[in-house]
Amino acid sequence: MTTVARTSSVITIVVVAAMGGVSCASALASAMAGPPSAAQQAAIGDDICAGVPPKEREMGLLAFRDGIVSVAPLTADSFVGKSKVSHTEGAIIGLRAAPGISVPWLERVNSCHVSLVNSGRLAGDQAALDPFVIPKTTVGATAVYAGYALYVRGPNYDVAREIIARSSALLSAPAHLTTISPRSP
Repeated sequence: MTTVARTSSVITIVVVAAMGGVSCASALASAMAGPPSAAQQAAIGDDICAGVPPKEREMGLLAFRDGIVSVAPLTADSFVGKSKVSHTEGAIIGLRAAPGISVPWLERVNSCHVSLVNSGRLAGDQAALDPFVIPKTTVGATAVYAGYALYVRGPNYDVAREIIARSSALLSAPAHLTTISPRSP
């Protein structure tokens, strides 16, 4: 019986030591995994942006603005006791299908554009309208019938409101201005 107790003590010590090592390693990794610097963002951008046309690099997903067909709030349900509570997390942007567009391509274009914006290599006037470059947002894409759904999620309600405001502005303003020339009688 003494042998069993010593074995279980040794196993307990090994398990506790291993758990301590894992938590120290995870703490070190999380400390090092802070936000990337501008130079790191530029390196990431160079890697991700290989093969992405200049228009998509500069404008990101706004390059497909003519294909945006809808914007709706992205809500999540949670339960507080027995009560169901809905809260807004961001926006769902409907995008019409077009040749050459796929879910991986949309995600790559967005990653390229965001890394170039974060590295300071793009200083565009469109940043005030772009819901995809708001800090701390996450963007995902899924295929839906006749197109794609772009999910833009923020970390809190204030960011979610900003996402919805910018996303809604994409529908209300045309992508390019058209002028009507006066007809001569």
